[in-house]
Amino acid sequence: MEELKRIKLFAGCSDESLERLLESPCRRQDYPAEVLVDHLKAPMLLAPAFLFANNNVVPVEVTALTDCAVWHINREAFFEFMQQEPTVLRAFLGILSERGHFLSRKMRTFAVNSLRNRVIEYLEANGSITSVAAAAEQLGATRPSLSRVLSEMVSEGLITKDGKGYKKR
Repeated sequence: MEELKRIKLFAGCSDESLERLLESPCRRQDYPAEVLVDHLKAPMLLAPAFLFANNNVVPVEVTALTDCAVWHINREAFFEFMQQEPTVLRAFLGILSERGHFLSRKMRTFAVNSLRNRVIEYLEANGSITSVAAAAEQLGATRPSLSRVLSEMVSEGLITKDGKGYKKR
């Protein structure tokens, strides 16, 4: 019960209401740590926007950086639960809205900004680039393309490079 209550979605639920939900077909599954694919921090929902889609298969592979547990809850039981628990419905809609807002900002960044502008935004948000490979993945670029842009920006005096990486001037 306490594990579920740490998830923002279920934070305001009583033990009794969560027990009703857990009476439906659901299970908890543990996974060992593997290779980093994305930066998600527990506890949180995994791909909530896909839950009620006709083809509700998550279009990415998810692996764990540390050991973790995943709760699998029946879609219909969860839908009924949200109707009985308006705070959960409101939290679920909030999570979907926040994720949609985040993804639309990210898409706009990729569509509108050049790699050079994305590097500047990345440096403003993170302070430095210490791993070109990791930054390239996050910026949606190849490592060689990012390395070329970084070299150009250093030559132009827009950023500096030291032993710890790249920083905004």
